[in-house]
Amino acid sequence: MREPLADLTERVATHVLERDVLAEDWEKGVAIQGLLATDQHVDEAQELVDLAIRTQTSNGQFAFGWGDYPKSWLDRTDFLSDYKPCFNQTVLGDCALRFYQRTGDERYLDAAEDHYEFLQTTPRTADGGMSHRRDSVELWVDALYFVVPFLARYGAITGDRAAMDEAATQLRIHTKHLQDPHTGLFRHNWRETPNSYPQGTFWARGVGWATTALVDALAILPDDHPQRDDLCSILDETVSTLVELQDASGFWHHILDDADTLRSPLETSGTLMFAYTIERGVQLRVLDDSLSDVAARALDAATWVVDERGAVRRVAKKPGGPGAPLGVTSFGQGWFLLAADLFS
Repeated sequence: MREPLADLTERVATHVLERDVLAEDWEKGVAIQGLLATDQHVDEAQELVDLAIRTQTSNGQFAFGWGDYPKSWLDRTDFLSDYKPCFNQTVLGDCALRFYQRTGDERYLDAAEDHYEFLQTTPRTADGGMSHRRDSVELWVDALYFVVPFLARYGAITGDRAAMDEAATQLRIHTKHLQDPHTGLFRHNWRETPNSYPQGTFWARGVGWATTALVDALAILPDDHPQRDDLCSILDETVSTLVELQDASGFWHHILDDADTLRSPLETSGTLMFAYTIERGVQLRVLDDSLSDVAARALDAATWVVDERGAVRRVAKKPGGPGAPLGVTSFGQGWFLLAADLFS
């Protein structure tokens, strides 16, 4: 007999708490967001956010200021050579803002304000896109989820319209450079000089960073925001293609437009992100109600890869892209909890 979703979710959450997340930045941030979605582990999530604030650096960075991949990761792929990220830790800033909304405790807002100021030091493209890297001006699809919801939430909480406008603008600029005009899917990263795509595949989690950022921003931006309609159109275009690419199993392939399972296996984190995107879009009334079935099939598929310990398996490990090994990650756990919450 199939295990109830509530029981499975509790097992996944428990596995998060058993993981050693001290050295993680965005991975841990997504796991914390997942714990908050359960409403059963708020205290444990708060402890992790409090630690992030206690170890926030003088310039406003979270996660002990750490954000580099270890050398073993850099050696795997050319596009990560000398990688110096700008804002991998910003997901923790969004977690701090969520606890400010829950508690009204000013220290959470103060920490977020310090990180917001840190983001102002980010290099930019000629048209204003926030570079994911300090060593090379590049736009990465990852940045959309890392930064955009934080900017939108910060603006909504503080009344800073410029921060909310920045969230919408970053979505628009990243879309301009990363979204494929033929499919509506997003490429991994774009380098300004020389104008090129160091890694241009349509990998599932990469597209998921874009779509989840879009729905989370639309949940925060006011209905009368001047860029709202454009953002809804971007989301609709991408989701329309995703629906066509969903495998009969309910999963999506790791490389979305490559159904050869030897090169591009079925992958869990992207599948969960699309389940989240579509169901949240339906609930926000920015996507058609009929798409709920697509999201439900995706979540159902993901439930079959959760083991007896609550580990969500078949997640492409960072940095993602072609050839990434499959395993268990904190962000995979978090996305299961975030998606499951929408169906509970």
